[in-house]
Amino acid sequence: MGNQMVIPRMRTAANIVAEIKALDPATEVTEYWVRGLIKEKAVPVVHAGCKCLVNLDDVLALLRMGTAQKASEPEIVGGIRRVEV
Repeated sequence: MGNQMVIPRMRTAANIVAEIKALDPATEVTEYWVRGLIKEKAVPVVHAGCKCLVNLDDVLALLRMGTAQKASEPEIVGGIRRVEV
C-alpha cells in the first residue's frame, strides 16, 4: 500500500483555468497568463503532439508562492540606451 504512484494532473492551459475556476469562480487567473508561464518556462511542460501539458499542481504552487515582477526595460533616449557598468 505504501508504493502507490501519484499520477500528475497534466492539463492544457485552457483546462488549467477551468480547474481553477471550479475551485474559485471569481478567480482572476486567465488562459493568457497560463500561456505566459509556459512561454517563460516558469513551469515544466510536457509536449504531447501539438499540445503543451502542464501539471496543475505546479501552477497552484506557483500561485501560492507568487512570482517576481519583470525588470523594467532600459530607457532609450534618441536611439541610445543607458548601459549599466
